[in-house]
Amino acid sequence: MRIVIIMAILANFIFAKDAFVSDIKTDLFDITNNQVVGEIYEGSKVKVLEKKGDLSLVEVSGEVAANNPKVLAYKKEPLLTLLSLKDDTAKPKMKFWVKTSELSDNKVEAWDEVDLFYYDTCSSCHAAHKPKEHSMHEWEAYLSAMQSFAKINDEEKARILRYLQAFAKDGPASKK
Repeated sequence: MRIVIIMAILANFIFAKDAFVSDIKTDLFDITNNQVVGEIYEGSKVKVLEKKGDLSLVEVSGEVAANNPKVLAYKKEPLLTLLSLKDDTAKPKMKFWVKTSELSDNKVEAWDEVDLFYYDTCSSCHAAHKPKEHSMHEWEAYLSAMQSFAKINDEEKARILRYLQAFAKDGPASKK
């Protein structure tokens, strides 16, 4: 019996693969009752543990935001949000069901839509900077200063900022 349990645990590690959220926001479903408990954001890296029908069981790892215990982030400072929960408190490692159709195994493909939105928005007045030209902290200040000129709302700003910080020179997506 112990061997079967150990083999099941090892199989989970061997067959688990990385994927990325490819929709702007994707619902997170509780693993016990399939109720929506929060949302995970575009480009967030997850580990796919299992597939069942049109859902995938994913594991998300990060740091709980200091100013909001319902938020799991890539790192606390600067805050790069991975997911937000409705009621529960986030933990450094969590499991949820998500729609398989809203995942991609290609990191670049997962960010395609916001990449296009960023370059279209920012190059209407000037040449848009490549995300890796600045650090995660610098992008927050630059984008805040440019928000009114770019005529983007707070939700669009947050989406672009997640993209810029993810691909910043010290961002998680810029690492190999």
